[in-house]
Amino acid sequence: MDILIQIPQLIYAGAEKVLVNFANYLIEKGHNVEILETYEKGYLKPLFKNDIVFNSICSKEYSKKYYCSLQDIKREKKLSNVIIGLSKLTFSKIVGYERFAKFLSAKHYKNKKYDVAINYLETESPEFLLKNISAKKYLQWCHIDIKNINNKKSIDVLLNYYKAMDAIICVSQSAKKSFIERYPELSDKTYVIYNFFDRNYIENLSKKPLLYNKDKTFLLSVGRMTPQKGYLRFLEILKQLKEEGHSFCWYILGDGFERKEIEQKICKYHLHDCVRLIGIDDNPYKYIKNCDLFILPSEYEGFPTVTVEAKILNKPVLATDVSGIKEQITHGKSGWIVENSQEEIYNGLKYLLSSPNILKKLSVNPEIEIICNNELKYNQFISILKGKY
Repeated sequence: MDILIQIPQLIYAGAEKVLVNFANYLIEKGHNVEILETYEKGYLKPLFKNDIVFNSICSKEYSKKYYCSLQDIKREKKLSNVIIGLSKLTFSKIVGYERFAKFLSAKHYKNKKYDVAINYLETESPEFLLKNISAKKYLQWCHIDIKNINNKKSIDVLLNYYKAMDAIICVSQSAKKSFIERYPELSDKTYVIYNFFDRNYIENLSKKPLLYNKDKTFLLSVGRMTPQKGYLRFLEILKQLKEEGHSFCWYILGDGFERKEIEQKICKYHLHDCVRLIGIDDNPYKYIKNCDLFILPSEYEGFPTVTVEAKILNKPVLATDVSGIKEQITHGKSGWIVENSQEEIYNGLKYLLSSPNILKKLSVNPEIEIICNNELKYNQFISILKGKY
C-alpha cells in the first residue's frame, strides 16, 4: 500500500516519536510511506528508515524565501535586508504565507494517488488531506483524552472534517470513551490502536553508560516542560520531602517554555543539589535504565509513552491517574498510581522512598507484552482499513 501521513512537525515530542515506530513498522511490512510535515523541522528524520519519503508544505526553503517575522526585521541592521523582510511580511499578511504554501503543495499532489492518507495529530486540521490528497481511505489519529483539554472547541470546529474521515483512531480505551461521549455520532468509526514501540531499539540504547550519583535515590521524568507535565507542582513536593530528610535526585529530560520558571523555583526552594535539568537527549533510555523510580506527575495525558518505555526496561513507575495509565500498569503490582493531586503524589512518593522493597517489587511488567505487540496493532490497522475490525 501507498500511505501518506501528515504531521505538523517532526519534533521531539510523544506523538512524533511513536510515529517513527509506526512508520518504520509499515516499511518492514512492505508498504510505501511518505511523511508530510506542515512546517518542516525534520529533527526526527534520522530515526526513520531510509525507504521513507519526506515532504513538507512550508519547507525550510519556502520559508526562507517567503517568511519573515516582525522580530526578525527589528533585529536586522542592514537597510536592504529590512526592506526585503518588510516585503516578505507584507506578502504574509496579504497573500498568506501558509495559504500560498498549501496552494503550491496542492499542485504537487494533484496527480498522485494513495491507498491511505492519515492525519496523525488531532491539533492539525485534516482539511488539506481531504481536499488535496487522493486516497481510498482517510484516517484521523487522536493522541489526547479530550475530556482533559481546556479548549474543547478547538476540536469541535473540526467535527465536520472528522465526519468525512473513514476512521478515528484513539490511542487508549479511556481516550476512546471520552471521545465518543463528546461525539457520539462518530462512535461507529472510532477505534483503539495502542502506540507502536521498538523494544530492541529501546533495550539496545539503554545499555549505553551513564554517570550519575548512586548515593541518592535516582528519580526520573521525561517530557516537555509545559503545564501538562506537572513539573512545577512536583518541585513543591520535592521541597517538602527534602525538608523531611529524604535523599533523592530528580532528573528531567526535556525542554520547553516553563524551563525558566522551573529554574527559578529550584533556586527559590534550594533544590540545586537534588534536581538536574538535562535538556533534550537523543537517548533517554540510558537514564531510564539506571533510574530507581520513573515519575509521571502529569496533569493529563492521552496515552503516556514514556511509562511504557520505563516498563519495557523493568523500572518501577509512580504515575498520576491519567488516561491510559491503568491499561499499562496495575496499581501495587507493576506500578504505583495516585490520584491526580499534589497531596496524593506527595503521599505516594514519600511511601515509595521509604519502601525500597516495594520499589523492587514494582519492577515487573506483565501488562506490557500486549501493549508492545506491534503485530497485533498492525493487524488491527489493516482490519480497520478493510472494514473488518
